[in-house]
Amino acid sequence: MSIQQVIENEDFYHVFQPIFEINNWSKIGYEVLLRTSFSANPEIAFQEAKREKRLFELDSLSMQKAVRSYFSEGPQTDGYLFINVFPSSIVHPDFLSVLKTILTEKSLHSHQENTKIVLEIAESEIISDTHFEAFKEKIAQIKEHGILIAIDDIGKGYNALQLLIEIAPNFLKLDRYFAKDLCQSKQKQTMIDLLIKYCDQYNCKLILEGIEKDVELAAAKYIGVRFTQGYLLGRPGVLE
Repeated sequence: MSIQQVIENEDFYHVFQPIFEINNWSKIGYEVLLRTSFSANPEIAFQEAKREKRLFELDSLSMQKAVRSYFSEGPQTDGYLFINVFPSSIVHPDFLSVLKTILTEKSLHSHQENTKIVLEIAESEIISDTHFEAFKEKIAQIKEHGILIAIDDIGKGYNALQLLIEIAPNFLKLDRYFAKDLCQSKQKQTMIDLLIKYCDQYNCKLILEGIEKDVELAAAKYIGVRFTQGYLLGRPGVLE
């Protein structure tokens, strides 16, 4: 099946991975993740869509379908719904129309009134200097609609520190790189500690992704990480 067929037939679905506050072991929300028969790795599907100049179509359709799925099948409780989005989609002229469709879908489900939508900006795509001001302007408009912002894959992408300073995100998500062997790396512990202090000062929540082992979770809790995500705590799956 080609990526064109995937897009035109909406031949994809979504799974949801829980995010926890480990001080009290409460579930604060979910990250929604694309799955498709085109490839077991969703990044490959998005890369192919980008090569075919159809990334915005796949990205926006995925967002809308994910929201429909969550609001119709999701938990009947408050929480955060993290939705991945590419920077190039945010600056697309039709993105705010997509956002309004998502907010309309949310309003149709009264039990989801207090669910907070978080757009998780993929750090795997470069934001060029020529597009950065337009990107910042769109982020400001998105926030005016009550949407929260997260920067994803800190430690893996391209624009992390610039984004952290310029767009004042509500969440900072650290890549699995920081969780791996955390208990053995003083450098990683120091860096996370510095980022926690920064987030505390500027009203941002830090989430450590990729927790897969007990020792990683213990080390994270020891150095003051409050929010975590990973296979140890919950694998991506269908909503119950």
